[in-house]
Amino acid sequence: MNQSSEFYTLRSIAHIRSDFPEKFGIPRQPGLVPGLTAEIVLDPPFNDPDALRRITEFSHIWLIWGFSRNALDMTEEPFSFAPLITPPRLGGKEKAGVFASRSPYRPNSLGLSSVRLLGVSGTTLLVEGADLADGTPIYDIKPYVPYSDAHPDAAGGFAVPEAKTLRVSFPPELLERVPDEKKAPLLSLLAQDPRGAYEKQPGYVYGLAFAGMDIRFTVADDLLTVFDVVPADPSKHVK
Repeated sequence: MNQSSEFYTLRSIAHIRSDFPEKFGIPRQPGLVPGLTAEIVLDPPFNDPDALRRITEFSHIWLIWGFSRNALDMTEEPFSFAPLITPPRLGGKEKAGVFASRSPYRPNSLGLSSVRLLGVSGTTLLVEGADLADGTPIYDIKPYVPYSDAHPDAAGGFAVPEAKTLRVSFPPELLERVPDEKKAPLLSLLAQDPRGAYEKQPGYVYGLAFAGMDIRFTVADDLLTVFDVVPADPSKHVK
């Protein structure tokens, strides 16, 4: 392939198995929810164990992946390029350049996440902290190298951490319906407020699809109240 070509074809090398069948509720950045695990499964013909040799010497890896749920069509002619977006962190009132943001609506719908590598089984990697929907295509995997990738004195711009978390009221009889290994990640996820910046409607009943369950809740001021936990209906979720 001519590397100077205007278009470059990417081929996925893996996909992720995560607890999120849809976009709603996915952590806003990687690593925000402790204990949130997922699996990266290599796809043929890349599912050769040799491709992962010595990867466990690294504690973290980079995932380069695709925004498969809202990708722009780069082959459209004429292509409509939007140079400005309205980041939720700026309250939806101020604009920033698309290349100064992590918005999924970008010329090439590529995402980048650093995750903790917990282990490898065959050609499946167990990771912690992924912010990807189930089935998301992975285009590349690279080791995270602390001496060059970490910048402790880096400026974060307008992408500052959320200062406020929600109080979570989760009745014990409902929490019992959640598998033990999912309880702590779910509580942390709810405390971080899974609602989008423009989805905060008083009295509205929200449904979070997570790990095969639908978690139904409302939010009033800074209190999130869970009032039901039911098995998820797969037909209602985009795959």
